[in-house]
Amino acid sequence: MNTDYDTFSAELLQAIPALRRYCYALTGSAANADDLLQSSAEKALSRWHQFEVGTHFDRWLYRLCRNLWIDAMRRDKPTEEWLEDEGIYSQGLSLEQEIGHEISLDLVHAKMNNLSSALRTVLYLIAVEGRSYQEAAEILEIPIGTVMSRLSRARKQLSGAFGGTGDLI
Repeated sequence: MNTDYDTFSAELLQAIPALRRYCYALTGSAANADDLLQSSAEKALSRWHQFEVGTHFDRWLYRLCRNLWIDAMRRDKPTEEWLEDEGIYSQGLSLEQEIGHEISLDLVHAKMNNLSSALRTVLYLIAVEGRSYQEAAEILEIPIGTVMSRLSRARKQLSGAFGGTGDLI
């Protein structure tokens, strides 16, 4: 058995949940996110030997995923399809609370999907993944100032979409 490959595979398995959320932020669709996730994992496994041990695995993986998404966007026209994940929000809440929670999340999701993909991706990396501005800049291969500008515009647009009722994120 190849221990380097086994180590790589284990890291990839650990990264799958975060990578799926990133794919969803890029595509805005659960079905498209799953397709992108599968393609990304497949490509990562076929290029495992290109990863440099000691570097940031997640950044390498996100960049690979983002490049696949860009290639797909150039090749295909994206679909605008929304598929709900059943029971993803159930956390022991009452039915009324759970419905209210889902309505709120659906509303935020719809407003986030109205953002351009550039704004949505930066917002996701920083607000959802908790990445630093520097990490987001490295993942997206853009200057840190561009990250800050896009994040500011995304927050402003989201705030405006909710009637400017304060700082949302």
